[in-house]
Amino acid sequence: MSILEALLVGLDEARRHLGQTLLSLLGLVLGTGSIVTVLALFGGQTKQTEAFIIEQGGFGAIIVYDREESLQPTPMELASRRLTYRDAAYLKDHATMLKGVAPGYFDRHGYRVGDMDFEGDVIGTTSDYAMINAIFPMAGRYISDLDVRRQARVMVLGWAYADSLFKGRPELALDKIVNLGGKNYTVVGVMEREEFYWAPWSGNALAHRNRRAYIPITTAFSQYTGENDRLDFLTLKAITPTGGPAAEAQVHQMMLSMHGVEDFDIQPLGQRNADDAQFFLMFNIIFLIVGLISLFAGGVVIANILLASVAERVREFGTRMALGASGFQVFAQVIAQVSVISIFGGLLGLGLGAALTGAVAHFMSQPAAVTGSMAAVALGTSLAVGAVAGFYPAFRAARLSPVEALRYG
Repeated sequence: MSILEALLVGLDEARRHLGQTLLSLLGLVLGTGSIVTVLALFGGQTKQTEAFIIEQGGFGAIIVYDREESLQPTPMELASRRLTYRDAAYLKDHATMLKGVAPGYFDRHGYRVGDMDFEGDVIGTTSDYAMINAIFPMAGRYISDLDVRRQARVMVLGWAYADSLFKGRPELALDKIVNLGGKNYTVVGVMEREEFYWAPWSGNALAHRNRRAYIPITTAFSQYTGENDRLDFLTLKAITPTGGPAAEAQVHQMMLSMHGVEDFDIQPLGQRNADDAQFFLMFNIIFLIVGLISLFAGGVVIANILLASVAERVREFGTRMALGASGFQVFAQVIAQVSVISIFGGLLGLGLGAALTGAVAHFMSQPAAVTGSMAAVALGTSLAVGAVAGFYPAFRAARLSPVEALRYG
């Protein structure tokens, strides 16, 4: 019996047991459809996460924080100066895996222009910060190295602050004087408005980057910290986008050598909001569980169909084997039947998955698309479930004794 003949016989057997076939198809269709949907959503979210990381500076951007002080610090921890401007200067001069080093001061101060005033975030840093975080001026310029050396009282306003202080016309902030914490600063730049939405209903994930101002870090030290060079954070950039892990390892070794104790934490920039990540992970896990349960149910039904089919066709199998058919040929015939069901179930499930993906992407406002590799995985999974479910019935049919089979019934 050829492969085509075996498939035709399998199709005929599936038609003869139409009710059972439809039940097994339902399980395979739901399972395959769920798997396709999960893969498509995972793929869409991966692309969106990559876009979010690029918006925040791209791969290879790193941030260093002071680790929270322990309740019972060791003598070495007490001796450490913690994260300071000296660390930044040392890394900039000696770290071969980095192309950008930006020390960071962070605090909240009062902003005032005329009758408009509010309290907001202030970041003291250097020129590398703009390159590392992929931020660009809408008007004017960013902080320069000359500003840092001169401890200049200059300021670069985030879009939202410029919009608020100058009543809906942020471009008018350029060259104006803004009082920051009781000190007057000249606005030399206004940043572009930054926007990124995981979904229309989730809000702007980069809104906080519009609500801040930037000043030279040396100015922050001289005006607000009493010359104390303690840093709140340190932002770094690896030489290449893929060089992040190597750069992290080098920075870790150098910081440990300088401090004598691991009182700092290093992590990549652009990590997704934990609450959003947990929500979408739970959403995908639910679909995946539904798919696996559906495939398991479909496999059980397929096994029952084939066992019933083998019992009904004992004499047929015995006749074939008496006429010279081998056990392997009988095994292949039964596997052909399950292959027909699995192929149809996989194709229908692929169509359902594509439709479900489109619906979920529309109503959840999430990017998702079914690719060729996803379709291949889904069809392969459907065929694998069918093969596993059909193995025992096929093996049982192949092990029949021709003499006993001919006497059966």
